Amino acid sequence: MATQGNSESPHERRPHNVAPVLSSVHVLFTVKDFGRDVGICNIGLGVTAVNCIKVLRAASIFAEMVSTPDANQIQKELEGRERLSRYAPVSHVIVSSPSWVQPEDFKRLCLRWPETEFILLEHSGCTYLSIDKFGIRNIREIAKLELILHNMKVGANNPRVARWISELTGRDCLLLRNLYDPTTFVTPWTPQKLTGTLRVGSFGAARPWKNQLTAGEAAVMLARKLGVKLEFYVNSKRPEGNWRMIESRQEIFNNLPGCKLIEVPWEPWPRFRNTVSHMHIMLSPSFDETFCVVVADGIAEGVPSVVGGSIEWAPDFWKAEAYDPEDMARVATTLLHDPRDAVEAGRRNLRAFVKAGTQEWIDFLTKAV
Repeated sequence: MATQGNSESPHERRPHNVAPVLSSVHVLFTVKDFGRDVGICNIGLGVTAVNCIKVLRAASIFAEMVSTPDANQIQKELEGRERLSRYAPVSHVIVSSPSWVQPEDFKRLCLRWPETEFILLEHSGCTYLSIDKFGIRNIREIAKLELILHNMKVGANNPRVARWISELTGRDCLLLRNLYDPTTFVTPWTPQKLTGTLRVGSFGAARPWKNQLTAGEAAVMLARKLGVKLEFYVNSKRPEGNWRMIESRQEIFNNLPGCKLIEVPWEPWPRFRNTVSHMHIMLSPSFDETFCVVVADGIAEGVPSVVGGSIEWAPDFWKAEAYDPEDMARVATTLLHDPRDAVEAGRRNLRAFVKAGTQEWIDFLTKAV
């Protein structure tokens, strides 16, 4: 059983994963650095990792993050930390997203560092992997490695996805939820006043399952219902093979009186949070989101969101039928009627989600392997 302290000297201490204590936990989050790849943005995974680190550190857990292009760089990062003897050895490596580190790389890393546990953490639902080459294949192959390696695990950030992976692979899938730092909630805050122009945000990559075309339809219906002009904010670029969806969204707004499509470049997170703060409402009708950091950013900045049912942690009265723009406009009207109540409900739900998720992380990190 894990304890909160350790009376052994550093030279006498057994490896963390056979005698786990909080003081010997050292978590390294890794996200892919896409470098100069055109139209690619990995800000969401990086923001998620940063938030996890902040919440875990507040719980007295040593956690840090690196952005790396491949498994070779992960190895170099681990070798560098071995030389920093003043720190506890890395006990856990979290690899976010299943498509960029291959099974043979995981096997090599596990054999090189037998006292470090490696976790492939699925960042989304299965459908989001439809454009991530080898994503599903890697989940299956890496789960097989659990049979021959004591320090390899597959995890998911959502209970339904964890259950699906368990059924798919025949192996128990870890549940390690996304965490979001509640100390970044803006307070006090004042809802944006709605005068003659409604500002609606629907941010994220142009993946089909994010369902941004329906969000655009709902935004137009909402503005017509309220009798105001519309500014519909989206992220530019990052087509991910879906240029036609971007073109179709533009076609909704071409020469449409009183309605304007505004493309926002991918921004550093603090600047993006500022952009979000100027919205009256946001629409995230994803069919298969598992967390949606944009919705959490809205909560932090005092902006409610209409979401699909897949974002389970959001308040029920924020949820609409993701396929139905009229239902989304109906829910948005309700949220705009009392945005302060809507945001406070969102903050309560997110705080409870993070509290439960933090305990899940602690239980996992202090469990013997």
